[in-house]
Amino acid sequence: MATASPSLILGVRTAPQQVRVALVRFEVAGACTLLNQSSENLIRTPAGFEEDIAGHLNWMYEEVGRILRQNPSVSRLALKAPEYARSNNAASRLRHYLDASVQLAATHANVSVVTRLYNQIAARKDDVRKYAEERVGRTDTNWNDEMADAIVVAWAVGR
Repeated sequence: MATASPSLILGVRTAPQQVRVALVRFEVAGACTLLNQSSENLIRTPAGFEEDIAGHLNWMYEEVGRILRQNPSVSRLALKAPEYARSNNAASRLRHYLDASVQLAATHANVSVVTRLYNQIAARKDDVRKYAEERVGRTDTNWNDEMADAIVVAWAVGR
C-alpha cells in the first residue's frame, strides 16, 4: 500500500505595494511547516508601476510563475480574497486585478487555485496574526497582517 506524501500549498495575499507568499508543507500526520519563514516571503512591487497597470499585472504574473517554477511540488495556490466592501476605489480595483493575474499564472502552471474570505478560513482580520502563529508560525522578518493572511489561507486550504 502506497503512503501519502506531504502536500505543499502556496498561500498568497496581494496588495498594491507588495505580495506576500507562504509556502506551507502539510505532513501526512497533520503537522505543517512554514518553509519560507526565513527566506523570500515579501516581494515588493518595483517602482514605476503607479501609472502602468498592465506592467504591474505582468510583473505579478511573472513573479508568481517564478515562485511556482522554483517550487514545482506546489499542489495548490491558496489566495486570500478581498473582503466585500461598500467602497470601490483605485486600490481595491488594483488588488482585484492583481488577484486575477495570480490566478492566471497558477492556471498556466497547472496549479489549482482556491480563493477564501476570512469567514472561510476560520479567522478574523483583527486576530489573523495570532491565528497564523498558533496554526503554522510566523516569519522572522516583515511580520504583518498580509503575511498572516497568506499563512492562514494556506493552512485553511491544506488542512
